[in-house]
Amino acid sequence: MIDYLLIFAVFPMIFADLDFSLQCQKGYRVTAIRRIKNAYSILGSLSIECEPISEAATTSCDSLTKSPQCNGGIEGCTGNSWLSGFKAYLVENETQATILDPICCSSPSVTIDPISCINDQINMPKRSFSHSIVSDLTYRGVQCWHQYDAESRLVDLIWKVEICGFQSRSVNENLSSCSECKCECGIRQCGDGREPIRVVHKRANRLLDASNCSCDCQCTYKCP
Repeated sequence: MIDYLLIFAVFPMIFADLDFSLQCQKGYRVTAIRRIKNAYSILGSLSIECEPISEAATTSCDSLTKSPQCNGGIEGCTGNSWLSGFKAYLVENETQATILDPICCSSPSVTIDPISCINDQINMPKRSFSHSIVSDLTYRGVQCWHQYDAESRLVDLIWKVEICGFQSRSVNENLSSCSECKCECGIRQCGDGREPIRVVHKRANRLLDASNCSCDCQCTYKCP
């Protein structure tokens, strides 16, 4: 397996007029979704990882035209579009339950294979989770359900994701022999003890001698 030279960049996270945003840059797709819970948090802090899928100049991105219903139906991205992140909205202050509004991107250079798609549940109620996919797959559609406790309080959302194979004229197939990028992102804990919210962009590059790879890691984080 070819080793990596790691190149890191760390930036502050910029938030829109919402609770927070987890969004890949144009030309990237979500390849990992995580929630890390500790003794200082109720549900934990969300993070995503992003890897290239297309050229930024040919990529267009949009949020859903309506808020997710979370009734078990397939929502999110369709056709040749892929999941590029989420806008997150806190819907229950006491329990910290949060709705994730998918952001979808598409490019003429990317084709999603609908026959290859499968669905996979990524979390259990009120627990930490980590879900990731390999280099020839992408997330597309999303399903979610409300999880209530015995007192009818919304305590969490349960998510299931659609995972599909894709073909891209923009992705360098010569990088297939490179090992997976390993990127550490920002501080381990915030001042109140909670994990930061993180967005990590990972890009593998072939070095000039063509026998080794480099790994560009761009880290964006913010304390909740």
